[in-house]
Amino acid sequence: MADYDSTLTLTNETIAGIRDALLIGLASYGEIERLSAVQELRAMRGKPIGKDLRVVHPTGAADTVSRFADALRALG
Repeated sequence: MADYDSTLTLTNETIAGIRDALLIGLASYGEIERLSAVQELRAMRGKPIGKDLRVVHPTGAADTVSRFADALRALG
């Protein structure tokens, strides 16, 4: 099996665009977490939100924020 040493060169403009997209994604993830918490509170108080209006978690993973942070860190 051959070893490949690849390097990707990105312009400052491209890095800024990727960073902006990651920040939008991270903010969106935070909003989903906030809405999920509201859903849980309403359910505990006996006022559940209708099934068709519930927020569906896009990843279902506990490490989503860490993955955003890793991606941002990699951009420098």
